[in-house]
Amino acid sequence: MATNYSASQYEKAFSPKYLQNWCLAKPTKESIPSHEGYTQIIANDRGHLLPSVPRSKASPWGSFMGTWEMPLKIPPARVTLTSRTAAGAASLTKWIQKNPDLLKASNGLRPEILGKPQDPASQKKPQNSVQQAPSPAIIPRSPATDLSSPDQPPSAHPSAGHTPGPLSPASAPKCPPRSPC
Repeated sequence: MATNYSASQYEKAFSPKYLQNWCLAKPTKESIPSHEGYTQIIANDRGHLLPSVPRSKASPWGSFMGTWEMPLKIPPARVTLTSRTAAGAASLTKWIQKNPDLLKASNGLRPEILGKPQDPASQKKPQNSVQQAPSPAIIPRSPATDLSSPDQPPSAHPSAGHTPGPLSPASAPKCPPRSPC
């Protein structure tokens, strides 16, 4: 056990040089000054408000709205009126503002209403966006192919006259050379 124990080994860490406190500390007051004024008693010994104290009209439990008090349909949090007609925008904003209790409740909604409805004068007559399919085109047969030749049977495919087909059976060999048939 060490016989030479120095308490300053712990005090070195708190010296102004190591704490980088290069200014003197603010002097503290010996006693705390008393506050001016007085405390007004608003409740009796049982915790009830005295009759002279004005009471608030709001509920002491806050404005929380439970599940049963909420409306069946809750308005959205963000509403855009940009693509709506004036009548549609008016009915939507009327529906949102229909239940003021929901808007004032602590857990209620504060929906944002963005954009402006369309003017009826700026609306154009809707154009037909459905396009008709073009009528079926008849592809003419190539003059290079002769349909009257007995070697090729007529094909029902519309591009049969335009693509080179297989060799005619008369000019094609029946078996490839050096292969058993």
